[in-house]
Amino acid sequence: MVKTKNNTPLSATDFTPLEVKPVIRRRGPSPAMLFTTGFTLVAIAIMIFLFAARAIIFRLDPANAEVDLGSFAFHIGDNYLLLKGEHPLTAEAPGYYPLRRTIEVSGEATQEIDVSLQPLPGNLLVRSNLDDIQISIDDQDAGTVPGTISEINRGAHKLEFSKYRYFTLEQEVEIEGLGKTQAMDIALQPAWGQMAFGTLPEGAELFIDQRLVGQTPLSAEVLETGSQLTLKAPGYKTLSKQVSVKAGSRADHPLIEMIVADGTLAISSSPLGASITIDKQFKGTTPLEVAIAPFEKHQIELFLEGYLNAQQTISVKPEQQIQVSLNLIPNIGTVRLNISPPDAVILVDGKRRGSGSQTLSLNAKPHSISVEKRGYETKSMTVTPRPGHQQALSVNLLTLQQAYWASRPPMIKTPVGGKLKLFQPNEQFMLGAPRRQPGRRANEAERSVRLERPFYLAIHETTNSQFKRWKDQHSSAAVKGQTLDMAGQPVAKVSWEDAALFCNWLSRKEGLPAFYIVEDARITGANWDAHGYRLPTEAEWAWAARIDRQSTSHIFPWANELYPPIQLSGNYADQSARDFLSFTLPNYNDQYPVSAVVGSFAANSKGLQDMSGNVAEWVNDYFDIRPNRSEPELDPRGPEQGNKHVIRGASWALASRTELRLSYRDSGTDGRIDLGFRIARYVDKPGGAL
Repeated sequence: MVKTKNNTPLSATDFTPLEVKPVIRRRGPSPAMLFTTGFTLVAIAIMIFLFAARAIIFRLDPANAEVDLGSFAFHIGDNYLLLKGEHPLTAEAPGYYPLRRTIEVSGEATQEIDVSLQPLPGNLLVRSNLDDIQISIDDQDAGTVPGTISEINRGAHKLEFSKYRYFTLEQEVEIEGLGKTQAMDIALQPAWGQMAFGTLPEGAELFIDQRLVGQTPLSAEVLETGSQLTLKAPGYKTLSKQVSVKAGSRADHPLIEMIVADGTLAISSSPLGASITIDKQFKGTTPLEVAIAPFEKHQIELFLEGYLNAQQTISVKPEQQIQVSLNLIPNIGTVRLNISPPDAVILVDGKRRGSGSQTLSLNAKPHSISVEKRGYETKSMTVTPRPGHQQALSVNLLTLQQAYWASRPPMIKTPVGGKLKLFQPNEQFMLGAPRRQPGRRANEAERSVRLERPFYLAIHETTNSQFKRWKDQHSSAAVKGQTLDMAGQPVAKVSWEDAALFCNWLSRKEGLPAFYIVEDARITGANWDAHGYRLPTEAEWAWAARIDRQSTSHIFPWANELYPPIQLSGNYADQSARDFLSFTLPNYNDQYPVSAVVGSFAANSKGLQDMSGNVAEWVNDYFDIRPNRSEPELDPRGPEQGNKHVIRGASWALASRTELRLSYRDSGTDGRIDLGFRIARYVDKPGGAL
């Protein structure tokens, strides 16, 4: 027994369940609601599509073509609704090639797009009762018919049917295409007639259009459009001609007389190359094959320079070939060669014939004879010996140096008329003046130089007329009413740079390389390899003025005695100029108060005039005071840079003992009224052709 806390016994009672509240379960959307919602969403999507889509109208060719758009589209009547952008399109129609392309839909509300399909080609069945008919379509070979010609493009075409012995047929045909086969029947009209042929003699083989028909006499088919007739018979010339006869008719050709065939001569000679005449008619040169008339005597003659003529008489039979070979006999003459140097080699027509003087026996024709030796210039000539007459020739070879100078003119003329003389110096001399020479200046330090490079030097100073060809506004001015501007007077008041630029101008006129380098209209250097015109170097000027032909150095232009000169030797400051010059030569009057026309006084030992007097002269060198040098300078060019240039020689305004000496040096940059120049140039590049 179970008791409670207060010991009250527990007892069983009947079970009565508690009252339970009902549970309400949640249900999903009804089908009607789902349908309504879905329909609404679809409608909204369609409305959005319709709002964004663009109307597309396709213009179809052919009209029955079916269009398939791979993307989402509405087809309403003739319109398609498509979103903006690219869409694939496929179009098909019976008889046409399928079309696949991409179309672009723009932002326009309505667009029209052409869709054209290409039609399939057609076929043509040609029927005829003749075989092997050639057909061309639009002038292009298409094979032969009867038969079917496939793959002909749709449209109008020109057809041409041709077959030998038939007239050509031309027709225009419209090909429907679309893969269909059309048929047509053709009939070609015969183009031949019959022609009878006879020959004298009979039995000639007769060919019509290269087909052997038979032997004459016979009748053969000949085309109205013309056939090539060929007749052949042994011993007779082949005859060819065009013949024709109206189609369907008959005709007789006039009797054909065959011509006896020529014979053939094969003519050769030793040596080859001989000219051939047959019966006085030139035929060619050996070796030669030539046809001649049969049964006749023919005169053959061969000619070859240096050989005796050869003759032969011959005859041939029809179609006979005869070999004719003739040995030509040389026609000999003699040539005596006297050779110097004695060991020089002789070549005749390129073949060596020994060395030294000898007598040559040669054919009487032109021969190329060369005489050569190492270190000497080869001499070549053409000689034609004369039989019965001995010829004598003397050949003296020049060394390469001698030949080089023999090819250079001793005198040249400039484009403005000045003359320059060739000099080939090869000597050593002293430039400057010894310390104890009366009148010597500090800038005349004596030094040893050697000139070897050949050069040309002007005989006269450059004149006003020559200089004005370059600078026509130039004026050499005047002194006390005495003009310095006459055409023949030496140009004066010329700066060194203008004198050098004049030289470059002369070079351009003659097509020579310019000596002076010019940048921004200023002279910046010299090209010593150039042989264009220039100013002489100081060494060249001094050598030309002071050193005579015996290599003697002169102090004054007239001799080595002290001044004044006893006789007229140049244009200096004399008594005729005492009214406007402060210092003049006593007891000396050269008759020219200012400059004289160039060449008015005697030339020096080298043939140069006014090397002292008239006007002082610019030279090429920069000015400096050089110390004495122990070793000689070879072809000195002067300093590489400087502020002034050297002036050499006295002038019409100078008269002191110092100034009249040939060693006198001055310097400057600008022109003055008693200062001009003469020009020079090298013969070639250094060393020339040697």
